[in-house]
Amino acid sequence: MKHCIAVAFSFALAASAFCNEGPKRGDTKTINLPGGATMEMIWCEPGEFIMGSDPDEEGRFSDETQHKVTLRRGFWLGKYEVTQEQWLSVMKEQRAKFPGEGHPQDSISWDDCKHFIEQVNAFVGGGVRLPTEAEWEYACRAGSSTPFSGGEKLEDVAWYAANSCGQPQRVGTKAPNAWGFYDMHGNLLEWCSDWYSKLYERDAIDPKGSVVGSFRVLKGGCWFFFARDCRSAYRLKRDPEIRNCLYGFRLAMSQKEASDEK
Repeated sequence: MKHCIAVAFSFALAASAFCNEGPKRGDTKTINLPGGATMEMIWCEPGEFIMGSDPDEEGRFSDETQHKVTLRRGFWLGKYEVTQEQWLSVMKEQRAKFPGEGHPQDSISWDDCKHFIEQVNAFVGGGVRLPTEAEWEYACRAGSSTPFSGGEKLEDVAWYAANSCGQPQRVGTKAPNAWGFYDMHGNLLEWCSDWYSKLYERDAIDPKGSVVGSFRVLKGGCWFFFARDCRSAYRLKRDPEIRNCLYGFRLAMSQKEASDEK
C-alpha cells in the first residue's frame, strides 16, 4: 500500500510539473496575421518591479511617482513595433507619413489600434491586445532601474531627436534591451491600453489603469523627442482619436489566450 501511495504521489508530482511547463523569459514565437504577414513576440515572465522614476532622475516629471507593481501573469509582447508591412497586410490600406520598408507604422490613433486588433483577433481566435502601461514599462526596463534600459547611452538603443535625421527609422536597427525588445526607446511613441489616471501612484497588482478617462497613455518617446522624453518612466497622455506621425504601437498577448491561436 505504501508503495502504491508513493508511486501515485510521484506520478502526481510529475503530472503537476508537466502541466506547469510553459514559456520561459526570452522564449520567442511567431504569430500569423491576416493577409500573410507574421509577427515575432517574446515572452515576459511574471515578476515585480519599481515603476516610475527616482526623485533624482534627470528630466523626470511629477506624474512618475515610484511604486511597486506585481505582474502575476506572464505575457507575450511584440519584439518590434508594428511595421507598415504588417499594417498593410491586416488593414489593406496605408497611411504612413514616413513610408519605408521595415519602418514602423506611424500616424496611428488609439482607436486605429483597436480596429487593427479586432481584425487580428478575428483571424487568430482572440487574445491579442495592447499592453498595459505597467506591462510596457516592465518589458522596457527588462530588469533595469536606470533612465534608459541597458544604461545611459540612449544613442545605442534609440532613434531620437539627436540621431533620427528627422523621421522614424527601420525597426530593429538599434541594439535591443536585455530581454530582446527593440525600439522601446525612441522611434515611435507606443499606445498602451490604459486610461491616464492618478491610480498610477499606488502600489498595485496587475494594474490596468482607470475604468474611464479622457486620455490614453503613450510610452517610450519618439524620433522627434529629446532624451528626457524617451526614458523608461516617461508618460504621455493623448486623446485616443488623434492620429499623429509620432504615434505607433506594438501588440501583446497572454499565454492562455495565445494557446487558442490558429
